[in-house]
Amino acid sequence: MLSSQRRVLLVFLLLGLVSLFADIVYEGGRSISGAYLVEIKAPEVAAALIGVGEFLGLAFRLFSGYIAAVFHSPSVLWSSTLLGYMLTSLSIPMIAFAPAWHSVVALYIVDRLGKGLRAPSRDVILAEVSESIGVGKGFGIHELLDQIGAFAGPVLVSVLLAFYSYGVAYLTLIIPGLISVLLVITAWRLHPTLKSISFSTRRPQLMFRGYGRPFWTYVAATSILTLGFMHWSIASYYLKIRGIVSDVEIGLIYAVAMLVDAVTAVPLGILFDKVKLKTLLAIPLLVPVFIVLVAYAPRELAYLSAIPWGIVMCSEESIMRASIALLVKPSNRPLAYGVFGLVFGLTWALGGYIYTALLGETLYMLLYVLITSITSLCLYTVLAKTTSAK
Repeated sequence: MLSSQRRVLLVFLLLGLVSLFADIVYEGGRSISGAYLVEIKAPEVAAALIGVGEFLGLAFRLFSGYIAAVFHSPSVLWSSTLLGYMLTSLSIPMIAFAPAWHSVVALYIVDRLGKGLRAPSRDVILAEVSESIGVGKGFGIHELLDQIGAFAGPVLVSVLLAFYSYGVAYLTLIIPGLISVLLVITAWRLHPTLKSISFSTRRPQLMFRGYGRPFWTYVAATSILTLGFMHWSIASYYLKIRGIVSDVEIGLIYAVAMLVDAVTAVPLGILFDKVKLKTLLAIPLLVPVFIVLVAYAPRELAYLSAIPWGIVMCSEESIMRASIALLVKPSNRPLAYGVFGLVFGLTWALGGYIYTALLGETLYMLLYVLITSITSLCLYTVLAKTTSAK
């Protein structure tokens, strides 16, 4: 029999492996999303619609976070997590059978709804099982495992695409998807109850009081940052149109971004545990660098665009989630993750449409990203000073 502490650590590891295999599916599919849309002669707006899928998925976090916050049931948390991973595991491979670009976009949106359903519940569980090693480090280790899958997925898809077709590449992703579902079931059986969650019979109420000004400042700063952070489906679409790299290389560039994400995850988490929200100050500086590389870099330097994109994505999946655990008390965390996801997704989708309208207008793209990045940096600075003074 495993001791209670070892069982919790095993569940923590299993949740990381779940994300690893699920990211093979999702990131493998996302790495070629824009290139595939060009391949099937989809209009430019299709790439932006995938960004809308990100918004819908993140907005759905508000619903799932609300359910978790109101009912405070471990069964609700685990079942939401399981169903969310099942949606991802099936939707991306089914793109192989999609008859038209509308269906492709719809399946990408279903995948994002799956993430929106599972993310708040999973993060609440993850925050609890990582308390013994530090929340920042815990989310960092989880992101490391997550990004190993995010690196392996695009590499797998690129190899399959080099020898076979888009259909084979998509369909093969069902194997790691099913593995992720089985791992969730195993983790649930090992840790069916949560010490911070108890059953509640109170009447459901959607309330936004009690989060405090620092939380809302944080939401505003991160949302403005994402307004200027180009979604990969648009970046890959733009790289395909520029014609400086092949379809296979676009997937490999994304794989390098995921490798960068994986390498920086744990150090970023450890740094966060030491200096807290000050860690966020470097993130807005990287977004303009990515836009410059996507818009101007020749083929020899195109791979460098993976570095800033990977670090920003790493921060979104690790220290930005850990920041909410720092700013919000445990009872408010499920809904806080949902609210954050809703606003984050809305601004990312809106930014995607703006970038779609600006494709080819590189000077305006640069001006736009500088405005959003500087504004978010100012807000992060105010937040860091406010919280460190307490």
